[in-house]
Amino acid sequence: MGEILSDLEIKWKPKWITLMEKNKVNNEPNKAVGQDDLGELKKTKASSGASAAFIFLAIIFSLTAGGAVFLLSQSLEKNRAEMAQQMEKTRNDLSDVTIKLNGDVNGQLSSLADKIGRITSEQQQFQGQVSKQQQATESLSKTLAVSNQQMLQSIDVLFKQKGRERIGWVLAEVEYLLLIANHSLQLQGDVPTAIAALEAADSRLLDTGDPGTIGSRTKIRDEIQTLKALQQPDVVGMAARLSSAIKAIPSLPIKYTQLNTKDKINALIDKKASHDAGDMEQAGKDFLHELRGLVVFRKLDETPEALMTPKQQFFLQQNLQLKLETARRSLLMGQQALFTRSLKESAQWLQDFFDLEIPQVRQTIEELSALQGMTITTNLPDVSGSIKVLRAYQNELEKQQVGG
Repeated sequence: MGEILSDLEIKWKPKWITLMEKNKVNNEPNKAVGQDDLGELKKTKASSGASAAFIFLAIIFSLTAGGAVFLLSQSLEKNRAEMAQQMEKTRNDLSDVTIKLNGDVNGQLSSLADKIGRITSEQQQFQGQVSKQQQATESLSKTLAVSNQQMLQSIDVLFKQKGRERIGWVLAEVEYLLLIANHSLQLQGDVPTAIAALEAADSRLLDTGDPGTIGSRTKIRDEIQTLKALQQPDVVGMAARLSSAIKAIPSLPIKYTQLNTKDKINALIDKKASHDAGDMEQAGKDFLHELRGLVVFRKLDETPEALMTPKQQFFLQQNLQLKLETARRSLLMGQQALFTRSLKESAQWLQDFFDLEIPQVRQTIEELSALQGMTITTNLPDVSGSIKVLRAYQNELEKQQVGG
């Protein structure tokens, strides 16, 4: 700083000071200054005053700038020191965290490595056990295959020795069931029984497990499907209609009957006597009304027949009921001709001997006429083919046994 001020002082020294110094050097202290020198001296003093002010301001500015630079440099140094401390602290913290993390990660990696090692060891042991188990399974499978082959051979031998005898009994039973199916269908027209017998025969053949019965079973199944496809008449419904007609016969009025007037008059007298005195007038009116009903006047276009006695009436009703029972039995037996004839005769008896003016009589005749036009039988198929196939197989088995 002193050097800078020395340089400024030398550079900006006034001219008059320089002249005086020159005079001192030349040993002329008392020499008078001339007018020109004085004027120049005044000018020089004026200019030197301005220069001094400028130099002073420059010095002040330099000092201020130097102080500011000094303070700034001090602040920078302080900040640099604080930043250095902070960075050192951060480096220390990072170092601690890194050390801690490295320790934790190393510990976890070590633990994980131990677990992986144990799992690997257990997996190797398990694979060894699986391998042993597979070898044992393969060995057992081979043993079982050999045993199965030996057992099948033994079963085949045993079947050849004893099985043919057993299947012979089963085939005889199946033949009997097939005969039942044929008899039920052809003699009685009983389709449900025939189907049941065929299904039982097929079930018995299934239990044998003999592949030689495939032909018989196929034929039996075909016959079952054929029977199930038949259109069966409503035998139950027709039988119910006949039963209703049979029950209605005793209540139907007969055309020509003798009235037992004596018994009815005695009944009316007893009824009249049983009434109280207060009802005598009404009882008399009822008695006269019922007494008039004993005599019926009718206009007949034909010659009247002999009147039936109550005993004859009873036997007529019984015979008509028996005729309808015959029709119902022929219905259940599938006898079409007898069924139609019985219904025709019953309807004729109703027309000849019963009162056609009664709606119930006419309704019964219409019911019997409707039943006459119904068919109770169908064209039944032949189901003997299964017996032929079964007997052919039985003959083949007998030949094998004789050849053996």
